[in-house]
Amino acid sequence: MFQTGVIAAYSGGKLPGAIGIVRMSGNGVLEIMDRIFKPKRGKAMSECKSNEMIYGDLLASDGQCIDICLACVFRGPHSYTGEDMAEIYCHGSEAIVSAALRSAYACGARPAEAGAFTKRGFMNGKMDLSAAEAVADLIYAQTEQGAKNAAALLKGHHAKPLAAMKERLLGLIAHFYAVCDYSDEDIEPFEYQQAAQAVSEDAAALEKLYRGYLRSAALNDGISVAVVGKPNVGKSSLFNCLAGFERAIVTDEAGTTRDVVGHRIALEGQLFNLMDTAGIREGAGLAESMGIGRSYEAANEASLVIAVFDGSRPLDGEDREILELCKGKQTVAVINKTDLQGCDLTEVREAFGEVLELSAKTGEGVDRLTDWLLRNAPDETEILITGERQAALIRQAADALREAQQSAELGLTADAFLLDAERAARLIGQVLGDDVDIDITHGIFSRFCVGK
Repeated sequence: MFQTGVIAAYSGGKLPGAIGIVRMSGNGVLEIMDRIFKPKRGKAMSECKSNEMIYGDLLASDGQCIDICLACVFRGPHSYTGEDMAEIYCHGSEAIVSAALRSAYACGARPAEAGAFTKRGFMNGKMDLSAAEAVADLIYAQTEQGAKNAAALLKGHHAKPLAAMKERLLGLIAHFYAVCDYSDEDIEPFEYQQAAQAVSEDAAALEKLYRGYLRSAALNDGISVAVVGKPNVGKSSLFNCLAGFERAIVTDEAGTTRDVVGHRIALEGQLFNLMDTAGIREGAGLAESMGIGRSYEAANEASLVIAVFDGSRPLDGEDREILELCKGKQTVAVINKTDLQGCDLTEVREAFGEVLELSAKTGEGVDRLTDWLLRNAPDETEILITGERQAALIRQAADALREAQQSAELGLTADAFLLDAERAARLIGQVLGDDVDIDITHGIFSRFCVGK
């Protein structure tokens, strides 16, 4: 087991607060707890049961009581780090937390670096590297969906199938070598077509994971939604209505919005990144033209597009330019200003699969737009790879398997097939933390806060 000296750090929320948590881990942590925490029941912390809350006195470095609180010990290997651990749940005072840490340091503990506890858990086999990265995703999750996704990854949702895939590949490779090395034994022959089929299925599974990664930014950054239209159709009013306050400037003057204005909204735990864009029109000045250029960029890059039209006026050339812009994009057409006398916008209705009529001014019908956003959000039940490191390795492994498949189907030399199959197995192993460069692991754990 990987084990070093005792590390200690504050692991709670912002101070001052209701509760402060001091965490320690390492060989000798029970002896330190015997010196800095005295249970009311009389026996030492090292004699107490694991995972049991103990009430007692927390001692400062001079031996005086500084708090009356709770503490718990977690004996290795059945702990987060795989080592002996302890946590003190004191009152959330900066003075008390600092005094508790000074006591621990005086007894031989040292300050923990960022991610040190999770790193020890990884080194001691309590989790693979993909699970450790999921811990960071949990810490930084900004939405309920992002937290659910991270929790599923922490529980091994993708790691277990990847580990099984690696074992299948290694079994395939071992079978080939066995046939070559023990040709006089009664071993089932190596079938290239069966091998090609097996690696093809695994490559497809990896490619699906990688496509999921490309959509994963929406979990925490939000699903990008561009609100587009010509000037004065009510884009900014609709944007403000969805945002819930006057985020964008609204006037009767054309060209008020000259840049992309962004705001995040949460609907039923799903985050949407709204972008109010400059009205698209001809004859704009330099600054407004630059804003219009960014409108095109936002519409082209957004996952969802809301195309807004003025329901009180007939379509013109600028409206038709919006129709062209939205072709091939996941778009809903919004006919705004239903509180005014309407015009025939049949052309809009024929151009879009879904058309909503509403009034951004009164708010009537806006709930149907939020329903559309939720219906077109990514599937909440799909668990997505979120780490760039993992995604890059998965893509490379998929490519290696496709090359192995091609070698087998074309009847190339065995060396060509084996080289790619072995490379794929090695890359999948690196996703899980096998033979990973020390600098890479350092970079992963440096993302963590101190105390995790």
